[in-house]
Amino acid sequence: MIMKVVIQGVVLVVYMIELAILLFVAHTEYKDKYYVPIKMLCSITFVGAGILFGVVSKHFMYSKMLVLPLLFCALGDLFMGLYQVKRKKGNLILGIIFFLIAHIGLIDLLFKLDPAFNAYNVVIPIVTVLVFFIVKKWRHIHLGRIMPLACVYSIFLSLMLSKATQYMFMHPSIAGGWIGIAGILFFISDFSIIFLYFYKFKTKENRLKIHTLNLVTYYMAIIAFDVSILYMVMV
Repeated sequence: MIMKVVIQGVVLVVYMIELAILLFVAHTEYKDKYYVPIKMLCSITFVGAGILFGVVSKHFMYSKMLVLPLLFCALGDLFMGLYQVKRKKGNLILGIIFFLIAHIGLIDLLFKLDPAFNAYNVVIPIVTVLVFFIVKKWRHIHLGRIMPLACVYSIFLSLMLSKATQYMFMHPSIAGGWIGIAGILFFISDFSIIFLYFYKFKTKENRLKIHTLNLVTYYMAIIAFDVSILYMVMV
């Protein structure tokens, strides 16, 4: 247990330093040159952490099932990062597709941990899609031709949220808590994307605040999934 805590602490310190550098770069004139490389460094770290935590805890099967979606998250990071710098819509679409695949992988993992499917897993996606349309109309957000993809994405995102929080409530444990926190943060991060990329902010400062929220919640969500590996007792 002491070894787990020490390794977790070291990884988290390194990860937080990388995230702090990413946030600094994202808001300065260094963005064009360093944003994508630093973002990918953070992504490589969370993939590596997933593998390392699997080795330390000997939860190889769970680690293997989790690392695959994380690899797709890393690919999504690459194209989202490129979109932040170059503003080519093709990069945005590829980023969304890779993150969609990642969410499908996470949903598959969560169903393997707990195959239960009930009204809660239906209501959350329905409510999310309704809120999505309300916010879109209320804030005059224009998604154009990617609207169908955004709708599909919101369904899988909210299903992931429902399974992560369901597991947290139905299997109270340290691992369950980390999984639930990860799902909630991931949902917040992805929902903020509709404002980050499709809403016209009145001031640059407000956009930077949303960008910061998006990055912090996303990278903390992923490391929370990673940390759950150390404490998973069911696999």
